[in-house]
Parts: sequence; structure tokens; C-alpha cells
Amino acid sequence: MELPNNNEKRPGYLTESSTGSSQSSIQLTPEESDTRQDGGLRAWTQVFGCWLLFMNTWGLTNSFSIFETFYNQKFPHISHSNISWIGSVQLFLTLFVGVLAGWLLDRGYLRSILITGIALEVIGMVITSVCEQYWQLLLAQGVCVGIGSGTLAFTSAAIIPFYFTERRMLAAGIVSTGSSIAGVAYPLMMRELFREVGFGWAVRILAFIMLGGLSASLILLKPHANANKARALLKTTLLRDAPYTIFIVAYAFMVAGVYVPYFFIQSYALDLSIDETMTFNVVSVMNAATFFGRFPYNYLADIYGGIAVLVPCCLATAVILFFWRFAQGLGGLIAISTTFCFVTGGLVSLPAVTIANLTQDKSEYGTRMGIGYTIAAIGALLGNPIAGLARSSASTDVIERWQGAWFVAGGALLIATALMIWARILRAG
Repeated sequence: MELPNNNEKRPGYLTESSTGSSQSSIQLTPEESDTRQDGGLRAWTQVFGCWLLFMNTWGLTNSFSIFETFYNQKFPHISHSNISWIGSVQLFLTLFVGVLAGWLLDRGYLRSILITGIALEVIGMVITSVCEQYWQLLLAQGVCVGIGSGTLAFTSAAIIPFYFTERRMLAAGIVSTGSSIAGVAYPLMMRELFREVGFGWAVRILAFIMLGGLSASLILLKPHANANKARALLKTTLLRDAPYTIFIVAYAFMVAGVYVPYFFIQSYALDLSIDETMTFNVVSVMNAATFFGRFPYNYLADIYGGIAVLVPCCLATAVILFFWRFAQGLGGLIAISTTFCFVTGGLVSLPAVTIANLTQDKSEYGTRMGIGYTIAAIGALLGNPIAGLARSSASTDVIERWQGAWFVAGGALLIATALMIWARILRAG
């Protein structure tokens, strides 16, 4: 549990817990008080708009295994590690672009950010549908979609803290279910479309569906009350805040490990001789589990604080990854993947709002979040390719061939756990 007395005395922070008593000590400007209502039509409309953004940014990342598997079949001479660079570059830019998107968002350019992100994502997916070579996919899906996804994903996470205080974590949890819904629907849809119309038209249809949802978010989302306030693009002095700095480094290790199953689960299932049609179902089932994992962790985080919930989630995730090698059939794979995704339900939505709770001066929130995303992007870029390299292609035994990938991911989560405990101790100290 949090130590409220220590937190109340410590200058320079919002209390990590989001209980009513702690939030009452936050000094809000009149504009902030008008905006941050913890409910009402405008606030929940922003939640829905952000939900649509989350669905078509992180939802693509959660569904990347269907692309990974298709590309491995299309380019059999290219390794799993090299194929994973497409998704890793996309994930890297989804986080890295946040530093610029946050700066523009705080200056009131919400509509420009949304239009740019929507255009890049949709155009990138349309170009992906006609790519015939690996480097073309890397540029189209990795770079173009990644930059567009970065502008939209950051926006979906950054808007909520300006409309919610006491129910901030819950609102963020609702928003994050967008990626779960996409992770269930998109693989099942693409399975049928691959069969009926082929890869090219399947991806183009997906792009048009994304365009519809993202256009709705463009209509719904509004600039927050603190927009049009100038701030630094980067402020390195913020890194002197030890709990914040240690937390964002932990976030990088967490991202490095947690997406490994999302990238490789379908290829692993095929290596286990599971029917190809059923492998699409495995991807959807594991994403469905993330939906049910969003709410309990975000509810608990509103009571005990984000870091207090993230620590056991990271530790449990590491343990599951170390045991992944024992999933040797369809039943075992579904059991361990759904458990994994339920446990990791809060790992996507909690970091951004935890950074908000570690921020006293709201004018610094965009900068702090941008720096945090930029550091985390390094883990996103390197984690999956390293896990792919750890996969031993020389081994004839499927379990031995893949265990290196699971161990790399589990090790990254253990490091993240240790760092978050350290940040927690300093935060309470």
C-alpha cells in the first residue's frame, strides 16, 4: 500500500495513489477544474475517441503475429529476427514519435496531429498491401504506419489525465480495451479475407476500416484546457527526478519483453503443428484475455497507485514467460497465452497514467510523457529482434528452438520488476 504521509510531505509530485483524500490536495487552476470532471458527456466522449485511437494503434501491434507469419511464409529465406524488425520499427516509432506529438499537443495542435497520424497510418497500410519486397514492407508498415501510429497512440494516452483525476486509471483501462477488441477482431477478419480475397485486398479492407474509426475520433476529440501553452520539447533536467527516471527505464525493459509473444505466437503455434486456421484463433483468444485483464488492475491502481500494481504484474509475467516452453500443444498454448494476456492487462494502460501521477506540474506532463515514451521506444526496437535471434533455428526440437526467445522476454521483465521496486522505494522514501 502507499505511504500517504510520506507522499504528502514529498515536494514535486502528485500522490501516486489516486484516492479521494490524495486528490483533494492537488491544486487545480479554474480551467483545469472545469475540464477535469471525472465524468460528464465531454469527458466520456474523449474516452470513446481515445478508445478508437487505441484500437487502431496498439491493436495493430497486438495483431502483428498474423503479419509476421505471412511474411515468414512469403520470404522463407529471411529469418524470424529480421522479419520482426518490421513490427519492431513500427512499435519503436509508435513510442518514439510521442516526444514530438506531446509537444505539439500541448501547443494546441490536436487536429493537425490527428489528421497527420490518420493519413500516415492509412496510406502506410495501403502501400503495405502492394509491397513485394522486404525493404518495402519495412518502410511502409514499419516506418510510415509507425510514425502515424505514434502520433495517434500518444494522443490517446495523453488526453485522459486532463479529464479525470480520481477515476483516471479506470478511464485509461477502458480506453486500452480498444487494443483488445482489435486484437480479437482483426486476426479473425484477416483470416477470412486472406482466404477469400488474398493478402493485398485484405490489408486494403483493413485500412478502410481503420479510416472509418479514426475519422470518428477526429470528430470527437477536443483540445484540453491547458492547450496552447508553450513548453520545452525536451527537458533533460527532469531526469534528475530519480523515481521518474528509474520508472521509465523499467518501462523500456517491460516493453522489450511483453510484446514477444504477440509477435511470435502464431509462428510458434505452426511449429507445434497446430492447424493454421486455429492459429488465428489463438491470437484472438489471447487478445480477448487482455480485455478482461484491463479493469481489475486499473481499478486497483486507482486505490494503491500504478507502480504498486505494475510490480506484481511484471513479476508474474516474467514467471509465465519462463514457463512458456512447457506449452507443447493447443490446449497448453491457449492456457498459457490467455493467462499471460490477462496478467499483462495493465501493462499497456498503466505506465502513461503512472507518469501523470508522478508529475506535480501539469505543464510538464507532455514533456515527461514524451521522454518516457522515447526511452521505452529503445526497448520496443530491440526486444523482439533480440528474442528472434535467441530462437535457435538449428535445433530440430520445437521447444528447444523457441525457449531462448521466451527466456529473453522473461529476463527483460525481471529487470523491469527490479527497477520498479527501486522506483517504488524511492517514491515512498
